[in-house]
Amino acid sequence: MNIFFEHIRLRRITTVLALALLLFVAGATMVLGDEADPTEPLLLRSQIETQGAFLRFVDVFSNAGALSQTVLTRAPDPGRRVSLDPSWLSAKAAAQGRIWQNLSGLKRVTVRRAGQRIGTEHLRTLIGEELGSRADGVHYEITLSNRAQTLFIPMDAKGVPEIISLDMMAQGGVFTARIAPYESAVAIEIRGRAWALVQVPALSRSYRADEAIAPEDVKWIDVRETNLRAGVLMDPDSFTGKVARRALRAGKPLKFSDLKRLAAVKKGEIITITYQVPGIRLTSQGRSLGEAALGEPLRVVNLQSSRTIDVVVTAPGKATANIGTAIGG
Repeated sequence: MNIFFEHIRLRRITTVLALALLLFVAGATMVLGDEADPTEPLLLRSQIETQGAFLRFVDVFSNAGALSQTVLTRAPDPGRRVSLDPSWLSAKAAAQGRIWQNLSGLKRVTVRRAGQRIGTEHLRTLIGEELGSRADGVHYEITLSNRAQTLFIPMDAKGVPEIISLDMMAQGGVFTARIAPYESAVAIEIRGRAWALVQVPALSRSYRADEAIAPEDVKWIDVRETNLRAGVLMDPDSFTGKVARRALRAGKPLKFSDLKRLAAVKKGEIITITYQVPGIRLTSQGRSLGEAALGEPLRVVNLQSSRTIDVVVTAPGKATANIGTAIGG
């Protein structure tokens, strides 16, 4: 029995030693594999990009080995590119005891530095919010002098873009802003122009002439205060019960003259005219010479007398006449 257990113990010890040896060999292989052969020519990466402030051998060559963290030169600004002379690159490798041969005959080697992008829209929003906070929440339309203005910041940058100063001329809205893209960064000057905006009601779709305005088609739009003309409708209730006097485009401020009240009587329509005095109520027929809404005056031709008289529209297809107007002319 003791011999049996001793045999089991020896087998376990042998297994453990074998596993340890296997792990040691594998680890040694990995280490040796990571360490490039110094006599092997350097291999240029197909795409060269760095994230740090310095360009290192490992950024340029895939088998840099012990030279991986050795600095070649300063990296370009975030989001920018720089071209390296292949001869200079070969000389740098030779100075470190390595070889790089420009077998492809490259004229230049392009290096890009990665960066976080701060686009034009972000900058416009930042400036607009700052101006709005100074003017009781007024909204501004912002345009930048450089319409393609874009900032790039290091991938490891801390903080968020911050406005250091913002000066705007009272007349014309021309501004100069100094913005720090990230914490401890040097401020960048950005110029542009700002327009104060006013909200006005407008149509959300185009309308044909004589089409009744639907309340759900009225929306608010932003209009430059300097473009706001006299007579523009500012109250959405002004659209209630109105029709388009002419074809109207969507998203445009409207004037009172662009709308009219919904016609209860249309031009050429045969209507009933009522003449009424205490105890007497007379009616006749007339042809409308125009159109009118409820309560509006209208000229009609009395079909009995062929005379033109003035009436007031009281309902669709109906109107009242002044008792002083002779029925028969």
